[in-house]
Amino acid sequence: MFDSVENAPRARDEAASRDADRDTFLRSSIRDRQRGALLFIGTLAFVGAVSVYDGYLVVRTGDEIEAFEKNPVGLYLIQIDNGNPDVFLRVKAAGTIVALTGLSFLHRRSRRLAGPIAFALVAFQTGLLIFLENPFS
Repeated sequence: MFDSVENAPRARDEAASRDADRDTFLRSSIRDRQRGALLFIGTLAFVGAVSVYDGYLVVRTGDEIEAFEKNPVGLYLIQIDNGNPDVFLRVKAAGTIVALTGLSFLHRRSRRLAGPIAFALVAFQTGLLIFLENPFS
């Protein structure tokens, strides 16, 4: 079985070392997945929070939103309801829910594709947040 008695402990040590390396790799892989999942959850929370904040600003401005809204589709939805932002807010909420749900399903299916899309969505929402808070607009 072994060439000599001296090689037997060495073979056991090598096997134990391989097992330890595999366990270390698996632990680091699990940690990386957990970090990725937390980052993704943070992304979803950030996108949802910016959307809720935007909706809050629409409610806060009330009937004056028609003068502030820059999006032509949003303006059309407000004008449909004679200046009342209810339809606009419902469509906005539905769009956010569809986007976040779609991104969640994509993340389960292909993390490689979901990453860049999530990054683009965060970049867009960050731009929107900056735009909403810009006092010079």
